[in-house]
Amino acid sequence: MGSAVTPDKNSFFSKQNLPDLVFWCMAIVLLFLNLGVKGISGSEARWTGIVREMFLSGNFVQPTINFELYFDKPIVSYWFIALFAFFNKGVATELVARIPSALAALAALWATRVIAFRLWSRNVAVTASWIFLTIYSLAFWGRLAEADMLNMAFGTLAIAWYIVKRDKTDVFSYFVFGALCAIGGQTKGLSAIAIPVLVVLTDLIVNNTWKRHLNWRLFAAGFLSLLVYFLPFFLVATKSNETFMNGLYLVFRENITRFFDPFDHKGPWYDYFKYLPQLFIPWTPFLVLAFAWACKEWKRLSGDERWLLVSNIVIFTVFSLSGSKRVYYILPILPFCALLTALYLCRKENGFWEQIKVILLKVYEWVFFIAGFILLAAPLIWHFVKRMLPFELPQEINTFIYAFPIPLGILFLFIFIYFRKQNPSGTKWDFCGSSSFTRAAVSCAVLMIFVFGIAIPVFDITLRTGKPFMLEAAQKMKAAGIDRANVAFPVKTYTTLTYYLSYPQHIPVLAEEHEEKDLDKALAGFFAAAGTTPVAVIAELRDWQRVRDPLLRKTIQDNIFMVEPLMKWEKKKDRRKKYVIVALNVSGPDRGKIQIFQ
Repeated sequence: MGSAVTPDKNSFFSKQNLPDLVFWCMAIVLLFLNLGVKGISGSEARWTGIVREMFLSGNFVQPTINFELYFDKPIVSYWFIALFAFFNKGVATELVARIPSALAALAALWATRVIAFRLWSRNVAVTASWIFLTIYSLAFWGRLAEADMLNMAFGTLAIAWYIVKRDKTDVFSYFVFGALCAIGGQTKGLSAIAIPVLVVLTDLIVNNTWKRHLNWRLFAAGFLSLLVYFLPFFLVATKSNETFMNGLYLVFRENITRFFDPFDHKGPWYDYFKYLPQLFIPWTPFLVLAFAWACKEWKRLSGDERWLLVSNIVIFTVFSLSGSKRVYYILPILPFCALLTALYLCRKENGFWEQIKVILLKVYEWVFFIAGFILLAAPLIWHFVKRMLPFELPQEINTFIYAFPIPLGILFLFIFIYFRKQNPSGTKWDFCGSSSFTRAAVSCAVLMIFVFGIAIPVFDITLRTGKPFMLEAAQKMKAAGIDRANVAFPVKTYTTLTYYLSYPQHIPVLAEEHEEKDLDKALAGFFAAAGTTPVAVIAELRDWQRVRDPLLRKTIQDNIFMVEPLMKWEKKKDRRKKYVIVALNVSGPDRGKIQIFQ
C-alpha cells in the first residue's frame, strides 16, 4: 500500500497559506471580473483611441487622436496597452486597454506587502494589503484604461525595491530603482519620480544613512536611469519631425508649469484634505486615527515608523503645494496611508487609542452583519420601492435587484458566522489581532467585487446609451450609403465617438470651437458642397444649438438622421450632452423626433 501524500506546508496552495491564496484570488477577481463590459468613458477614450490609431497607421511614436498629433501625455502608457493589443491582432478593446491598469493595481498591492514585510511584520503586511485592496479607489482606477494606476504602481515598486536593497550600494541596486522611477515618469508624469525620491530622502535623513549612499555608483546609476527616461524622447525624435527638445518642453509644461503656474485644473490649497478621505473610503476613520496616534506617539515610534509618518506628510504637502489639483493626482499616497493605518491597527495600545479602535472595528463588523439581513429582504423592499418611482426601469435591472442581493447577503452572514465560530486568533486569518477586522475586511472585499465586478457593468450596459448608440450609428450610416469620407464633426473631435466609429481615417472638424460665426459658415459650406451626395455631421445637442443662422437651423432640423435617446430616468438637462446626427440626401430613422432649436 502506498502512503498518503502529505501536502507540502511550504506550498503556496497549502492550508497554511489559504488566507494569502484567498487574498490574491479576491484581488484578481475584483480587478478583472467583467473588466471589458463597461463602455469607454471620460479620459479612457484618449488611451484607447490613440492605441487604435497607432496600429492603423503603424506609427507607435506619434500618438494621435482622430489622426491629429496629441503629445499631452507621455507615450509609454500607450505602449503598455499596445503590448496587449498586439496579442489581440492589434485591436484595443475595452478589456485590452484596461489590463495594464489592473496589473498595475496588483503590482502596487504586492509592493505594499513587500514594504511592510521588510520593515515590520507579516501581520502589518497582510493588514495593509487588505486595507489597500478594499478602498474603493484601487478598484475604481485599477479598472480604467488610463495611466494613473501605472504611475502609482511604478512609484510604489521603486520604493519597495529601495526598502529591500537599502543596505546595498552597488550600481545594479541603484539602477533598478532609477529605472522604475524613469518608466513610471513616462507613464503619466514626474510624480512617479519625485515621490519615490522624496520618500527615499526622508528615510536617509530620518535614519541618518545618507552618507553611505554618496558614492560614484549612485551617480553612475543615476546617469543610466536618465538614459532610460530620455529613451522615448530619442525614439520620437528619430522617427518623426518632433525634436528631443519638444518632448522636454511638454514635460516642463505638464509638470513644472502646472505645479507653479497652473493653466488648468486649478484648486485651492485644501483640496486634498477633501480628496484623500474620499479616496480612502471605507477606512477613512481609521486613517484619521492613525495619523493622530502617530503624531501623538512620535517619541515612542521606531525610526521606520517615523519615516512612514513623515513620508505621508511629505507626499501630502507636495501635492497640496501644487497649484494644479485633481482627485487622482494624489493616488501615490494611498499605499503609505494603508501602511500607517495597518501599523495603528496592529499596535496594541492602552487607553483611548485601543478603545476607539476596538469600538470602530465592532461597528464595521456589525454593519456588514446587519447589511446581510437587509440584503436578504432587498427583493421585498424593492417590490414596494419600484412602485414609487416616477419611471419604469428596464427588466434587466429589476431582475438584477431581485436576484443578486440575496447571495451577497448570504455571503455577509456566512463570513460573520464562520469567523465567529472559527476564531481566527493565533492563525494566519488573524490579520491584526482583531477578528472584527478580519470579518470586516473580507466582507468589504466581497462588497467591492459585487459593486465593481458585477453591479457597475450590469448598470452600465443597461442604463447608459452612449456605446450602443455609437455602434448602431456606424451601422446605420453605412447602410444608408453615407461614406466614411463624408462624415464630419462641427466644432471638435469627440474622442469616445471617434473610438467607437472606428474609422480608418481623419474625421474632419469643420470649425474652431468657440467661433460661432465660423461654425455657421463652415456648416453651410459643407452642406452646399455635398450636392446630392449623402453626408453626415455628428455633434452633441449643445453644439448644434450654437448655430445662429435661421435658414441653417431649418436645414439641420429637417435633416435629423439619428438621435441618442434620453432615458426616462435621466434629467432633461442631460439631453444637451446627447449625440444628434444630421444627414443630407438620406432618410433617417429619427427624422422629426426632436426639436433641436427651441
